[in-house]
Amino acid sequence: MENTYGYILDVMRLERLLKRVTNNWSGQSGLSLNELRILIYVLQNPARPIGEVAKALDVSKGSLAQSIGTLTQENWIQSEPVLPDRRLRCLTLTETGQARMATVAKELTASLQSPTAQEFTDQITYLNRKY
Repeated sequence: MENTYGYILDVMRLERLLKRVTNNWSGQSGLSLNELRILIYVLQNPARPIGEVAKALDVSKGSLAQSIGTLTQENWIQSEPVLPDRRLRCLTLTETGQARMATVAKELTASLQSPTAQEFTDQITYLNRKY
């Protein structure tokens, strides 16, 4: 690669933009990024074992358990035992969680039109063309 430092700076800019976009999502939804990731994953992949969710989201089971506790208290998610091994638990959205995610989907869809999200998309396009 001819301009290694230029590439590194471009990737750093992309990372900063991504943080701004995802922090915006967190702020709009009132959820932590971890909670938002869990809810979106469970919405798209219902009744998956907790270990599978942790692996898919690349988080520790302990970190996942902490967020699950919060989401359970809010009645957005439920953890149910898997038969025949009741030690295994699967995650599903509650009705309240499904309604919450419908609202979140509208908020996130609108946020994709923000100047920061557009700048992020433009930066990805630029990097794809340049490198």
